[in-house]
Amino acid sequence: MEGRFDAVSAPDIKSQLHELIAGGSIRLVIDLAEMDFIDSAGLGVLVSSLRRTATEGGDLQLAEVPPFCRSIFELTRLTRVFDVTQTTEEAVAVVCGEGDG
Repeated sequence: MEGRFDAVSAPDIKSQLHELIAGGSIRLVIDLAEMDFIDSAGLGVLVSSLRRTATEGGDLQLAEVPPFCRSIFELTRLTRVFDVTQTTEEAVAVVCGEGDG
């Protein structure tokens, strides 16, 4: 994911993620390394997508979270929901059942 994840882009991204999940892709890794901005709409999409994957028996992991975004996750206490410090390789291992979680 790159650029802004805000009220403008969130509906399209939500639609894409939920379409993937509905199609059976229930183990997802979202790489945020190139993300420039996230707001409450973007956070809401991530949380709703995590809930959907979990409901289907899957998982959603975030990888390469930029420092500014990590701060937002800490302030909103989403660090209790998402592991926001892992590399892409670690996130893939977790969703494939090979990591520590």
